[in-house]
Amino acid sequence: MDHACHQCGTEIEEGTPFCRHCGASQIRIPDMEEPATPPLPPETPGEVQPPAQPIVIGQVLPPPPLGVDWSNALPAAGWAGALLALAWSIPYIGYFLWILAAGAVAVAFYKRRVPNAVVTPANGARIGALCGLFGFVGFAVLMAIGLLLLRGSTKFRELLQQAMQQAAAGNPDPKAQEILAQMTSPAGLAFIVTLVMIVFLVGFVALSSAGGAVGAWIYKKNSE
Repeated sequence: MDHACHQCGTEIEEGTPFCRHCGASQIRIPDMEEPATPPLPPETPGEVQPPAQPIVIGQVLPPPPLGVDWSNALPAAGWAGALLALAWSIPYIGYFLWILAAGAVAVAFYKRRVPNAVVTPANGARIGALCGLFGFVGFAVLMAIGLLLLRGSTKFRELLQQAMQQAAAGNPDPKAQEILAQMTSPAGLAFIVTLVMIVFLVGFVALSSAGGAVGAWIYKKNSE
C-alpha cells in the first residue's frame, strides 16, 4: 500500500525507509508522553494493574439546600426579632403590620446569608415563626422594664381599675363588682398579665409566620 511522503508528498511504497525523491526518512517515532498513571515500584508482579485515574469532566456544584439551615436562620430571625421588638416602641395603630413585616425581613436576612437556599413558603413560615418568638421575648423584656418602672406608683393599677370599671359599668349585677375586686387584686392582676402575654405570644408567632411565608413566596415568584 502506497502512501505520501510527509516531506515532499511523493507517493512511495509502504515500508520504504527513505523517500526516493527527497531522501526524507519515513520512520516516525511517536512523541513520548507522560504515563496516565505513575509507574509501579520495581519487582511488582506483572498481574498487578496500576490504579485507575479518575477522569474529571467538570466541577460539580453541590445542590442547593432544600431545608432550613438553622445555623444561619437563627441569627437572621434574631436580628429581625430585635427590630420587631424595637418597632413596638414606635406609636402606630397597625402594630400587627410590624409583625407581618418582621417575618418577611427574617426571610430576607436568611436569603442574604444563604443566597443559594431554596426557601419554600413552609420554610419561610418556620423562619418567620422563630422571628416572632424572638420578637415576643424582646417585647416581654421591654414590657417588664416598663412595669418595674411603674412599680413605685399606682398608675398602672389605676389604669387597670378604670378599664375594669368601665367594662362593668353597663352591668349592675353585684357579681360584676365582685369580679372587678378580684381582677384588681394582686393575684387577679398577675392572671391578667399572664393571659395577655399568652395572647401576645400566639399573635407574634402566628403573624410573623404568615409574614415569613409571604416573603418566601415573593422570593419564589421573583426567581421564576
